[in-house]
Amino acid sequence: MADYCYVKVHRQGEDVLVAVCDEELLDKKINVSTLVIHVSKEFYGGERIPIKMIWDFMKDATIVNAIGNAVVSELAERIPAVHYAAVNLGGIPHVQLLLK
Repeated sequence: MADYCYVKVHRQGEDVLVAVCDEELLDKKINVSTLVIHVSKEFYGGERIPIKMIWDFMKDATIVNAIGNAVVSELAERIPAVHYAAVNLGGIPHVQLLLK
């Protein structure tokens, strides 16, 4: 499991979207059949933090977009529904959560 991840907070009106990805996925492309997902620096590449610190960013989150084994596992520790909501993208879990 990775020790670090990237997290970036996006604010739009009353929504606070927290984008978080495993460190090694930043700026990588994931190919799933004909679909290509880019884990872009623009969307995910905010602060490099220890994985356990993602909870500091979740306090005000209304939307969470998370990709990677480590960050999705960390979310699932406190939000069990993550196990059911996550989708598998070429062996990499991805989850979007609407909170509040």
